[in-house]
Amino acid sequence: MSRSPANVAAPGTPAAESQPDTPRPIGHGLSFAVMADAPVAPELVRLGCQGEPPPQDRPRRGACDPIQGDTSCRTVLPVLCVRAGDVPAPAGFDVGRGGWAGGALGATQPVMGAVIESEAIGSARCEKELGAGWRMAGLSAGSSSGWAIQGQRGPGLTAHTRYWVHVADQKANCWDSGG
Repeated sequence: MSRSPANVAAPGTPAAESQPDTPRPIGHGLSFAVMADAPVAPELVRLGCQGEPPPQDRPRRGACDPIQGDTSCRTVLPVLCVRAGDVPAPAGFDVGRGGWAGGALGATQPVMGAVIESEAIGSARCEKELGAGWRMAGLSAGSSSGWAIQGQRGPGLTAHTRYWVHVADQKANCWDSGG
């Protein structure tokens, strides 16, 4: 099937200039893993920069890099998802060790990071695979700052796996890292 001239933008027009001649470079995204120091109960989980295994591509001081990303976006990892709620942190739980999500943490099936072109696309994947109310987890998904997130253990989380997470105020996401 041939394209009609009416559907093709002339060189130098805004439509032609908005389409780059070269593909966007595949950069690095932020990843978390389950941390070895378990929370106070087995139904709880903590994921963060210092989880095992450490990132292999561009670790920062042996952990993740929330400023520039640490894992090649060519890597296939599950997306870390959060279903926020108003569940209080358990008694005796150290919220200072990573933010309390107030709900559950789960994961999608593995996906190449370059396919996640925005937080909204990551969140749509979470919702499609885990159900309504799930969204892509971010560095600040917990109620306190820190490079970790804690919550109730949800579906799909396993030890010795890294997970894609997003960071809102840095270029450490597969969609905006640029190289």
